[in-house]
Amino acid sequence: MSVSLYRKYRPQVFDDVAGQGIVVDVLRTALQRKRVGHAYLFSGPRGCGKTSVARLLAKALNCTDLRDGYEPCCQCDNCRAITSGESLDVVEIDGASNNGVEEIRELKSHVALSPFASQWKIYIIDEVHMLSIAAFNALLKTLEEPPSFVLFILATTEPQKVPVTIRSRCQHIPFRRIELEDIARTLGTIAAKENIPWEDEALREIARQSDGALRDAISMMEQTLALGGGELTMTAVDRLFGGGTSADLEEWIGALKKGSPRPLLMMEEMFGRGASPQRVVEGLFLLFRNLLAVRRWGKPVLDALALSEGEKVFFTEESPRWREEELSAMMLFTSKLIPQVRLGLRSDVLSGLMAAKDSELTLSERPSAAHEGTAAAVSAPPEKKRRGHRDADRGSDRMATPAAEPPTEGVPAPATAAAFDEGASKAGKKETANSADEGHGTDNALPGADNSVDVETPDMEERWHTLVEILREKEPLLYAALSGAEVTAAGSRLHIRFPEERRYAFEALSIERNSFLLFSHAQERLGAEVELVLHCGEDERPCAPSHYLGTAGRDALDRPWEPAEGSAPERSASRQTPAPASSKKEDTAVAFDGMVQEVLRWGGEVVMVKRGESEAADSDEERAPDEEEPQ
Repeated sequence: MSVSLYRKYRPQVFDDVAGQGIVVDVLRTALQRKRVGHAYLFSGPRGCGKTSVARLLAKALNCTDLRDGYEPCCQCDNCRAITSGESLDVVEIDGASNNGVEEIRELKSHVALSPFASQWKIYIIDEVHMLSIAAFNALLKTLEEPPSFVLFILATTEPQKVPVTIRSRCQHIPFRRIELEDIARTLGTIAAKENIPWEDEALREIARQSDGALRDAISMMEQTLALGGGELTMTAVDRLFGGGTSADLEEWIGALKKGSPRPLLMMEEMFGRGASPQRVVEGLFLLFRNLLAVRRWGKPVLDALALSEGEKVFFTEESPRWREEELSAMMLFTSKLIPQVRLGLRSDVLSGLMAAKDSELTLSERPSAAHEGTAAAVSAPPEKKRRGHRDADRGSDRMATPAAEPPTEGVPAPATAAAFDEGASKAGKKETANSADEGHGTDNALPGADNSVDVETPDMEERWHTLVEILREKEPLLYAALSGAEVTAAGSRLHIRFPEERRYAFEALSIERNSFLLFSHAQERLGAEVELVLHCGEDERPCAPSHYLGTAGRDALDRPWEPAEGSAPERSASRQTPAPASSKKEDTAVAFDGMVQEVLRWGGEVVMVKRGESEAADSDEERAPDEEEPQ
């Protein structure tokens, strides 16, 4: 049976220890000055070299041919016995499986015995934090005053779980995570000794995935060799980790804020191939951290971070796409996900949360761009407005149709560019011939007003999209009702047509409050003289209060309107009662005002009904007179 690479290449001398320079310096100085303590506590993350350094210290103390006062020769009998684990004077104890007080008492019974063939008798207790409280108490006195030839080395990954009474009796030497460059360099050395072809990027990715643990990195390297047919390639690394490599995460970040489903699909693909959710989230946090640093401080940070040339190119090109606030928000978002994925957050839930965050970023970008376009249109010079006026007077119903990206993929956007064109073609020649008379007749004109849209007709489409985006945030009820509507322009008049199967949306927008809100927003974004007309089948209703329209519009509003049976407007009209002229005490705040405003925003209207005394008396349940009942 072959020996694992991490066992085969365990450090045999202090110079082989990777990434623990301070620890090596402390022990080397103590050996050279012959000031070695009687007890040491080695603490640090897994796979960082605690047990290996403990064995090196045992070899150095018992070596018969010490070099430079600290380096074991690895040739004498003691060195070879310790390396093979056959020395009777170096005892390794697993604290996790020998954590009872009986094991510690047995250990104490052998401590006083002299070494068999060495100068020192050394006890290495691994995972010492797993000992029971009784075992720690039994060890206290021996650990404080051991025989002169006995040395205790305690190793743990969680020093905070070791009682203070134990820690105070030891020299505490903390180990740290090994740097990525040190791990990659060590992996390259092992590959060279084993005559293994490798790719530098593959070594760096293995080092990145090891999270500072050299032992884990060497184990991953051995698995990659099995998948890569004896070679260390990025293809084999990608197969091993199932995606979630640095290149995958960089590609995922590059796809954000573009309004496409690619980030969701990429995340699902990575998890489908077996990527670890924890490693993905932690990797994204580090990438956003580096992006923020590069965005704020530029090239000096690139030189300070341990990055490959490809990573430097990515951060340089990607950082200008982000604002510092966005990067800070993404760091906070991913940091909150880390404890959740450690507790077992499902991968599909995680990909959904990531997709929702991408949608939020996309929407946060759109209003700013739309606002800039609107501001530019409003500030158009008078000559441009006059040209638009002349085009409208000629009865032009043209609508520019540049390729416009929809607000969010997968969400139906009301009145897209295609809808404008299709609606315009369906309107026919009759619409074109009568548009000038209907849209700009003297009967419809406001006194002293220029009866045209404030911008050229080609700008109407862009303004309509701006209006839709505003309604998405401010008036979700209006936005939902407009979804799927067909909008065509005839001069300054917009015709909004609903199919018969969406009559409920037509009825909802015909309600006085909703009609006024839509018209008000349209005036603000499309021009002061814009007119909106709702169509559904044979029904046609102006979308504006009567005093905003001309004679034709006023006549249209005056026509009797009989809504469908049970419709919201009919119920509202039948149940609404006039408010009292005065009250004894005028309230300065409306009860439940916040709740009422939210219902108005989502549901259209709230109707309050007063019960009279006679009606209350007939009720099965007793109610106080004049009690208000919300409907």
